[in-house]
Amino acid sequence: MIGTGKRVKLLRPSSVWPLSGSGSGVLAASVLWVGVLATAAPARAQLLDQIRNPDIPGTGTEPGVTVLSRLRPEYDYKTVRVGSLVLRPELVSSTGYDDNVLGRRRAVGSVLQVTQGALDVRTDWSRHGVSANVTVEDNQFFDQPRQSYTNWAASAGGRYDIGRDTASVNFYHQNLNQTPRDLNSASIDSSIAYRVDTVQGAYNAVFNRISVQPAVQVSIYNFDDGIVGGQVYRQAFRNRTVATPNVTVNYEVAPRRNLVAVVRNAVASYRTPDTGGFVRDFNDTSVLGGLDYQGPGPWRYRALIGYERRVFSSAAFRTIQAPVAELSVNYNFSGLTTLTATLTRRIADSADEGTAGLTETAGQFSVDHELKRNILLRGETRVALAEFGNSGGTQTLYSAGASATWLLNRNMRLAASYGFTARESRSQGFQANTFALGTNAVLGSNYIENRYLLRLSLGL
Repeated sequence: MIGTGKRVKLLRPSSVWPLSGSGSGVLAASVLWVGVLATAAPARAQLLDQIRNPDIPGTGTEPGVTVLSRLRPEYDYKTVRVGSLVLRPELVSSTGYDDNVLGRRRAVGSVLQVTQGALDVRTDWSRHGVSANVTVEDNQFFDQPRQSYTNWAASAGGRYDIGRDTASVNFYHQNLNQTPRDLNSASIDSSIAYRVDTVQGAYNAVFNRISVQPAVQVSIYNFDDGIVGGQVYRQAFRNRTVATPNVTVNYEVAPRRNLVAVVRNAVASYRTPDTGGFVRDFNDTSVLGGLDYQGPGPWRYRALIGYERRVFSSAAFRTIQAPVAELSVNYNFSGLTTLTATLTRRIADSADEGTAGLTETAGQFSVDHELKRNILLRGETRVALAEFGNSGGTQTLYSAGASATWLLNRNMRLAASYGFTARESRSQGFQANTFALGTNAVLGSNYIENRYLLRLSLGL
């Protein structure tokens, strides 16, 4: 990914759809990362993706199949079978140069080495299913060793079929890092590590064309302290437990054409007050409705639109409320080119003590093209805007990138990429940990970053 602290796509737990899959999912993950900008908030799967898996495997003429999800039997990883278990291991090594590792106005560059490993294990049973996966990503900046960091994640889950109904349980652990180049970041001297532990449970009950899925998710967040201007930057005030019960109702109007409604309520309990003595406990309610529409032609529309309101227990933080949405449009040109446009808007946690929350809006447009059966091209651009609560400040992250991936055989693929990122901060009120530092830990400065990478992927 371009200019963020989370440059590997962490494998999402199996949720409620079938756990069996194709090598195309690994192929899609192997195309060089030039895209989705993650914020400093822990990785959170799109709600649309939790309702309906967007990566439909198949041939190029089947509905919903994109350039990246298309099956390529002569180039997909073979996988390893042990009884009823299907194993998909992958090792990726990337070497290149980043000309602004610190995310500052005055750029400081470094040669970098990114090493990634992933192992996905799942059953191939016709009913029920169990899966687990582990991903590791090590980032080494040889000319700026203090900026090096390692992300890793592990998950396990299972699905139990009861007639047409499905019960599922998933757990995942993430060790991630917020970097100086992220959205929603102060001018930290180096990356800040944090951990997220999440357990999810759901039951999807099917009644003819209607399905109702009650679910609950509990997440525990823990942040390490950082350094700003050589002084300790306290982050314990962000440690919290968030419980999110929710209900999703799906109505199948016709095959591949569904109406969806979602109601969620998140209750957050923070374990440590900030330096002003305020605790950021909140109650967050959102209601969304939309559709998942796959027409007979090349178009696919997926949309959820609604409203979200976050009320804080402390009067020091004002209520945040805003329209929220997740929109995705896919268009397939003759099976060789896929255009994808997405728009998301949500309320999220802020890294600033004085604001507590923010509203994040992000738009992305990408083009995937199959130049040849074994040569895949990708171009992408994205804009993400964070609007902070009480302080009224904003931060915008712009990015663009391009990559070319050469599928050498069923075990190897080679890729080259270029990524551009620019950040613009406009804030007079962002004062992270003013009491602890005795000075203003201002919102991360404006910067421009260019990154060049050559990547080799090996899989079985």
